[in-house]
Amino acid sequence: MFERVRYQRAGAARGGQIGRTDFSPMTTRSLSRFARAPLLAFMLLPRFTDAQPNPAALQALRDSPVEKLIFKPGVRDLGPATLANGTLYVGGPSGQAGLFALDEATAKPRWVFRPAGMGASVSVPPYVTGALVIAPFGAASRAAVIAVSTVTGKEVWRALDPSEYSAVVGEGDRVFVVDKECVLHALNAATGQQLWQAPLRFVPGGACTTSPVVRDGVVYARVLARAPEGTAGWPDARYLAAFDANTGAERWRHRPMHPEYRQGAEPQQPVITRDAVYFTGDNALYALNRATGKPIFAPVFIKRVIDGRERMAKLSGLIDVGPSLVAATEVSLVAFDKSTGEITGEIPGRFQASQLSLAVAGTVLYFQGGLDGAPAFPGTLHAVDLSTGRRLWSFTRTGNDPPWRFGFVLPVDGGLWVDGYSALLKLQSR
Repeated sequence: MFERVRYQRAGAARGGQIGRTDFSPMTTRSLSRFARAPLLAFMLLPRFTDAQPNPAALQALRDSPVEKLIFKPGVRDLGPATLANGTLYVGGPSGQAGLFALDEATAKPRWVFRPAGMGASVSVPPYVTGALVIAPFGAASRAAVIAVSTVTGKEVWRALDPSEYSAVVGEGDRVFVVDKECVLHALNAATGQQLWQAPLRFVPGGACTTSPVVRDGVVYARVLARAPEGTAGWPDARYLAAFDANTGAERWRHRPMHPEYRQGAEPQQPVITRDAVYFTGDNALYALNRATGKPIFAPVFIKRVIDGRERMAKLSGLIDVGPSLVAATEVSLVAFDKSTGEITGEIPGRFQASQLSLAVAGTVLYFQGGLDGAPAFPGTLHAVDLSTGRRLWSFTRTGNDPPWRFGFVLPVDGGLWVDGYSALLKLQSR
């Protein structure tokens, strides 16, 4: 049922970068044959051991789910939710959505906050620290990072104008966010006072689409900067950089070279583990040593048969599932070994980068896509046991709402929260 891929050494067209290119042996016909198989191609994955942020501690939803709780916010779309101390915090991308605090046991609102004098959209996960929930509001226009009391739902402080792509992340007594000028800021979480700032864009133009990630005293973000004169990618290039969370000092900067792009690949949101930094860039997987920013293994470039022709397959939605990483192309979910970058399994199907709904709980991977020859839209959620490769269930909403896709998945013990058309749903077994 599963055919292992072969690796071919590939020299870069520019800059002499050497990486591994995986040319899939599967044709369009064989993809559909694999998609109809009752067991999926993750049979070769090692057993789940450790992933972030601690999904192994969750009891996975293994049986066919039903909708147990429904919250209807009065807007069509919702953003990713955050669960803290029995309360769900969730916003939405529309200008009047606001930030909702919901009782996790009943899905009933405790309060809703909409700031005065500006848009109320919240498109990223709210960050909760102590008695505050902090989020960027109205980031698509004139905006602010605002801290709201988790008890009263009232504003406590507001700060700078955030980038519409940046989430607020935090560690200890400080939070981090990127502003519209592509500057990374560290703020005091209790007061909003600026502690330090670091520019991320050193060349004119170019969209600032980075969002910071923090772990163990280091903040990671994408940088647009001049390449060294005379090197591949000159005069400008794209980097992933690491900053000291206490001082803002840059620790290292890595340029992910790519044979097709003079500036290099565009680093996407990284996955940070104890010793490594993993990220995708265009059709490649990169792995760096956390301490030095040096490569752990050569970039793995992915090509797949798409629309009847073998081409570069853009990788999206990288997620940590223990000893492996999972990312998506248009035509498959791909699992990579963390130590070597070798591909250890693949689920053929149809996937859309903005609608993956990837999450993990215990040994179960949740995702959205078209399997068994089905299209990627309207949305269907699936659950696969990573230790056996068995598909546990597939779920599609029924009812009077128009066909739609699922949004962001938040696993909880024995269930999951996910947004659908004009609603936040809690799915549990019957």
